[in-house]
Amino acid sequence: MELEPHGPLPPEIYRRRRALAIGVAALVVVVVIAIVVLVASSGGSPETKPAGNSEPNTAQGPLAETPTPEVKTPVVPPADASPAQTPTPTAAVEPPPVLKEGDDCPDSTLAVKGITNEPRYTIGDQPKFTMVVTNIGLVGCQRDVGAAVLSAYVYSLENKRLWSNLDCAPSNETLVKTFNPGEQVTTEVTWTGMGSEPECPLPRQPIGPGTYNLVVQLGNLRSATVPFILAEPSAEPPAEAPADAPAPPPGG
Repeated sequence: MELEPHGPLPPEIYRRRRALAIGVAALVVVVVIAIVVLVASSGGSPETKPAGNSEPNTAQGPLAETPTPEVKTPVVPPADASPAQTPTPTAAVEPPPVLKEGDDCPDSTLAVKGITNEPRYTIGDQPKFTMVVTNIGLVGCQRDVGAAVLSAYVYSLENKRLWSNLDCAPSNETLVKTFNPGEQVTTEVTWTGMGSEPECPLPRQPIGPGTYNLVVQLGNLRSATVPFILAEPSAEPPAEAPADAPAPPPGG
């Protein structure tokens, strides 16, 4: 085998070319080997651990307990203290005086009521009203029940005063009556059906049909209302003509 180059050029040039080719091939082989080694080393390397080390560091001694954060309760400012209530002085309640036999009857021991002699009247009638005073206490006592202090009133359903027996017939009569427990005193008055006012100004007007209330009053003591009706007079049917007398039988 002949290693010497032959050609038109001098042999040194061919040797240089051969040495350059060999050097380039060697360089390529070295680069390929380096790449293979680098890939192999990076593929088999252990997993990279995160920067933060999860294992506790005991180099400076045993691991101390992690302190629990203190939970602080918010401080609530105290509410404004309300001023102490000053007790209101109250007058001592005196018990009612013990009622003795023969003393004057207080209102609390009496009851008044009104009574109508009919629940319904016709215009032109003169209703009769009875005023009743009863001792509802436990002890006998006395009270003035004269015409000056005992009166009857007629009111409309709208509570308008229409009449009183003292308007046109005032009286100064006194009648001190001793009431035993449960005893009653009755007084009767008549109403003409006309309206009236105190001191009886004229002319007086008749009260029309409707529903009204009777009230009896003794001083400041008033009765419950007693309703009654004042109606128009009903039209009477015409009298029937007498039947004709039968004709006498023919003479025989």
